[in-house]
Amino acid sequence: MVRFLPFLISLALTVYALFSCIQTPDEDVPHLPKLLWIVLIVFVPFAGPIVWLLMSRAQGSRQEPVVRRPAGPPVARPTAPDDDPDFLKSLDRYRDPRTTMKPPEPEDPQDKPRDSDDGTDDGKA
Repeated sequence: MVRFLPFLISLALTVYALFSCIQTPDEDVPHLPKLLWIVLIVFVPFAGPIVWLLMSRAQGSRQEPVVRRPAGPPVARPTAPDDDPDFLKSLDRYRDPRTTMKPPEPEDPQDKPRDSDDGTDDGKA
């Protein structure tokens, strides 16, 4: 089992470095064309993947862009979709009218029949 360990380490290192190289954009590949790096990683065991990982890490640490935010006041935005009134309005088109209950309409006090306490008897007991 121990005699397979160098092979497994080399395989894992090669696969990791190969995927790293393939996913790196062409303009970020250090010193050599990407195709040549892939050939070195695959055909030079241990040294190829280790050199790639060291060179790409050194290249990445030198060229990291600095993200600067505008110096203006922060823009007040809703923190969640359920706090955003525009988002909530857009959900109205997905509501099923059969399952949505409408609040009861307020009754107009003028339309209500009034109880008359003027002392007249309308014949009801």
